[in-house]
Amino acid sequence: MLMKQMFSRLLSLFVVMFTMSLSSWGGSNKDYYSKAVAIAVGEGKVYVSTSSTSTPEYKEGSSEAENKGNASSAPTHKYYLYAQANEGYEFVGWYDNSACSGDYVSTLSPYELPITATENNPNTITRYAKFAKVGAPTLEFSVSRAYANISAGTYKNESLETTNVTGDITYKSSNENVAVVASDGTVTLKKNGTCVITAQFGDGEGSYILTVIDDVNAGITQIGNGDFEDWRNVTSSNHAPSNWNSFETAEGSYASTASAQQVAMVEGGRPGSDGLYCADIYSRDVMFGILAQGNLTLGCINAGNMSAENAANHNFSKVEDPAKSETISKIPSAIKFWVKFVPGSESYNARMAATVHDAYNYITYGQSKHDNDANKVHAIAQAEKNFPACEWTEMTVPFTMTGNAIGTQMYIVVNFTTNATPGGGGSSDHLYIDDVELVYDAEESTPAPTVYDKNMSVVADDEYLALTETSVEVTNNGEMTILGGETIKTIDFNLKDFSVGNSNVGDVAVRGLRINDDGTFNYNNSIQIAEGDMAGVHPMTLQGIISDDYFYVNINMDFGYSVLAEVGDVANTTLNISDALYGTFCAPFTVALPESVTASIITAANGNELILEPVAGNVVLANTPVLVEASAAESLSVSGIYAKGTPVAGLLTGVYENTPAPVGSYVLQNLDKVGFYLVAEGNQPTVGANRCYLTVPAAGVKAFFLNGGDATGISGVDANVDANEAIYNLAGQRINKLQKGINIINGKKILK
Repeated sequence: MLMKQMFSRLLSLFVVMFTMSLSSWGGSNKDYYSKAVAIAVGEGKVYVSTSSTSTPEYKEGSSEAENKGNASSAPTHKYYLYAQANEGYEFVGWYDNSACSGDYVSTLSPYELPITATENNPNTITRYAKFAKVGAPTLEFSVSRAYANISAGTYKNESLETTNVTGDITYKSSNENVAVVASDGTVTLKKNGTCVITAQFGDGEGSYILTVIDDVNAGITQIGNGDFEDWRNVTSSNHAPSNWNSFETAEGSYASTASAQQVAMVEGGRPGSDGLYCADIYSRDVMFGILAQGNLTLGCINAGNMSAENAANHNFSKVEDPAKSETISKIPSAIKFWVKFVPGSESYNARMAATVHDAYNYITYGQSKHDNDANKVHAIAQAEKNFPACEWTEMTVPFTMTGNAIGTQMYIVVNFTTNATPGGGGSSDHLYIDDVELVYDAEESTPAPTVYDKNMSVVADDEYLALTETSVEVTNNGEMTILGGETIKTIDFNLKDFSVGNSNVGDVAVRGLRINDDGTFNYNNSIQIAEGDMAGVHPMTLQGIISDDYFYVNINMDFGYSVLAEVGDVANTTLNISDALYGTFCAPFTVALPESVTASIITAANGNELILEPVAGNVVLANTPVLVEASAAESLSVSGIYAKGTPVAGLLTGVYENTPAPVGSYVLQNLDKVGFYLVAEGNQPTVGANRCYLTVPAAGVKAFFLNGGDATGISGVDANVDANEAIYNLAGQRINKLQKGINIINGKKILK
């Protein structure tokens, strides 16, 4: 949060820009354009120069005329960025983002910044110089979002890291109705909802988002301030009720133009209410007949264009900001609300739209034509209703499931507008809203999950980790009807306490996975890990299959490094490499080979050359047939997670039981020379279990040798290699031409 807030209080911004327009050589008409932009974040100055030899004069700007020294037509221009801190401050580094978060690009001053541009593609690079007060205190929570159940009573985030903090830290909660925090950072949980817990010392502060769940089983089941009784955040620049937003807190390029009061607190409310207030949203004439309809949302308004119908004007959930998003832990069956609509014309319709979605900044467009598949895939359930002029009326609108799978965390965005058409209506339309409530069907017995006690293998950035025991919970949800009327079957998946090495990732849970007729299920989206060392949103693909006698799940996640996890039953076999030092291998599970053995996929053939691609990290994935090579004879017992599949990769086909080699294929044999020999009619050798045969379309070659000798059936292979390409042998020595055996060209193994 909060680095931005800290520096906005401390410091000022300076922007230095210039553009170079350079003529090309020899009368060519090509010019190249490039721009370097330096922005100071903090107490300091920045300067951009085309020369690194002279000591620069630090100042706030430099003109194009001052920087014509780089009069070259080359498309790569070098610029030098200088940073000078004011007294009492120090230069921290150059960053590629305005928040100066993450890793710095450089800490040098001058910092050399080459920019490459073309005639048709000018280029601009912006760098931000971060300055900080010398010895300034810093406070940072390593976990930015946390969850706590109200039944626990209290919660404390122990992950605060500090520097230059020499006294007592001040803690505060952004919403003390949800939680209050003591002087030692211990939070007392009051009610369900979301707040920000801040730790502050001097000018330094750190914070995390805390979501309080109101019940172990039900979780967060209602939206905050749905009765519009809480108006404590009303200020001169924001008149919306607590937990809601309108135009005054809008974002986008036209946010300042759109910013105006279009919501008001009204005493009284719907008939029979015990409450004191309701919300009134109303339209207004912006300028020149442009109408801004009343708009109230649990998310955020994006004002991105002067035309109301433009796709840049929409509402969206900003999930990283608890003030502009709403968490929920259960899918409602309907949304119920009271409204009174007083339009300027009886022909107008107001609108309510609600969407439950996953951990994504989901966009609600005013017109369906603007929606797209990249956005739609995140919607879980939707409810919407257009309604005409009315006195106070209670309305109940059912949610319909979309059929999209659900990640670990869910959000709900609810929008009310004075007109169903963007820009529609009149300048005197009023929509009064009260008592918005989520409705749930009568509780049915929740099916008990089936627990699969299996084993798991993990490959983290090509490093294979040991097999571990694990449990997966799978809940069968039965049938459901989705948008369009289709009936589907779904399951909930939960891999509990997933760990990678010494890192506790947390629960990997996905709800609503569609089960296909063959028992397969998949998920390809982001997932939000609520707790653990990897808390946050991460891309994930999940593929699995469930049947009476088979259970297998493959999970790929990105934590800044790749993680492949496989869950299922353990299988094993033996990898044998004879004194010939070559062999073929394939297994229905992932295998990590020792350093003494290398594996390659045979990707193609070029005449009597075989093109080899080494496997990443020497980890052979399940059902991947490979050529293996060892420095000495090997007999290795290997095991992994059994995965059904077709053992084909490149030109190799693997077999899992003794199989006669097909006529016309090639089999690895040691017949005076080690190589792949053509299989003839009536002379079909047996390919042993977990071994492979080679299929080369229209090869016309009798054999491909691995350690020298002539391959018959073709000649002149040297002509296939570019004379400018460097060729190396396995010892890393450069050679002039292809030699018999394995050569390395452009990082690929080529067999002659």
